[in-house]
Amino acid sequence: MFMNARVSLLLPRLFCAWASGTALVQSPPQPASQNGVFYITGGVGEDEVQAFRGAAPGYNLRMTFASKTGNYLSDIDVTITSGAGRPILSVRTEGPFLFVRLPAGRYQIGAQTRHITETRKIQVPAHGGADLRFYWEDPDRHGVVRICKGCPEKARS
Repeated sequence: MFMNARVSLLLPRLFCAWASGTALVQSPPQPASQNGVFYITGGVGEDEVQAFRGAAPGYNLRMTFASKTGNYLSDIDVTITSGAGRPILSVRTEGPFLFVRLPAGRYQIGAQTRHITETRKIQVPAHGGADLRFYWEDPDRHGVVRICKGCPEKARS
C-alpha cells in the first residue's frame, strides 16, 4: 500500500517533467528572404542552437561568428555580393549563426563588428554546402589599455 501511494504521487511529477521537457523543444527557425534569397539567423541558447543544427542541411552557406576567446557574437552586419559585384544580401545577425540558401557560384562575404570588417571569397557548390567561420579579437577588449594595480607595468589587451 505504501509503495502504491508513493508511485501515485510520483507519476504526476514525472509526467509534468516529461511534458515540460517536450514543450521546450525549439521548432526550426522560419526563414526570411531578401532579393529571393532565403536565410535564417540566430542561435542564442542551447535549444536554438539545436534547432539550427537540425536546419543546417537545408542551407548551402553556413556562417558562424565568434571572438578568438571563444565567445559567440551577434549583431554582425553581413553583406553578400555576387562574383560580379551585385548585392545579394545585407543583414544584421540575431545570433552567432547565419545560414543562407544561394545559387551555386562565387560570392564575396563582408562581416563587420565594431568597425572591424572581415572579407572572404567563397565558392558555393552546386551540391553540398560551404561553412565559413569569422573570428575577431574580443570586441570588449580590442585596443583597450588596461592598467592593473600591483602590476609592474601596464598590460595591453
